[in-house]
Amino acid sequence: MAARVDIVSRSRKLSVMGLLLAGTVIGVSGCAKQKTEGYYDLPAESTVTDAQYQGSGAGYRSVIRAPSQVQIELKRDAPRTQNQASQANPAGQTTEDGQAVPEGVDSSAGGSSPAAVAPAVPASAPSAASHSLVPQPQTYMGTLPCFSPAMQCTAQRVTLTLAPNGRWRGRTAYLDNDPQKGPPVAEQGCWDATDERPPRVILMDGQGNVRVEFLVAANNVLRVRSIGGQTPNLNYNLTRQPDLDPIDELAKAASPKCP
Repeated sequence: MAARVDIVSRSRKLSVMGLLLAGTVIGVSGCAKQKTEGYYDLPAESTVTDAQYQGSGAGYRSVIRAPSQVQIELKRDAPRTQNQASQANPAGQTTEDGQAVPEGVDSSAGGSSPAAVAPAVPASAPSAASHSLVPQPQTYMGTLPCFSPAMQCTAQRVTLTLAPNGRWRGRTAYLDNDPQKGPPVAEQGCWDATDERPPRVILMDGQGNVRVEFLVAANNVLRVRSIGGQTPNLNYNLTRQPDLDPIDELAKAASPKCP
């Protein structure tokens, strides 16, 4: 009875081992069938293989390199179809260099010039800039040199009042210790500001001629950029004053016609 049980157990073990061997053979044959014939053959000798052998220091011996078992196919980005391009730019509008027209820009005026696709700047931009810069009348004061020899002075005290309506009034007085001291001179005209950072304040007379150009160096400081067509070598500033000076000497004078 014991011999029979031993024979049965041996037969089961042999059958299990047979199944394992059969599975291994099937797996190996399956992997081998995945590759085409000649896949593991060495590449033909060429300048490329010679360079590889020399670079790896194996010029004196043969080197066998099996191909990688993991292959990742790297492809370039697929070209965009015409439908995808039309979806990216529905209007089909392009600039002169072929770039898509930015949103919000009207190119219905036609033409391929850059001016046709550039956003139009409103004509009231300078007035808006001046109004935002001076929302209420402001008075600035400072000491400036006498840039012209014809003035025959060393320095002058300048008071400038800017109004939101684009008009300015100014008073120029010589220093008290100047030997050529004369009466103060009051003037008025129109002013405007540029829409840039930092903005520039331009003073003009009643005929539209530029008198002085300031640069807004700080929130309450006007720096002289040019005066009478001359650019100073040093920095001269007018500082905003806490009290408003209306310059009443010009109260009865005719107001300039500012745009």
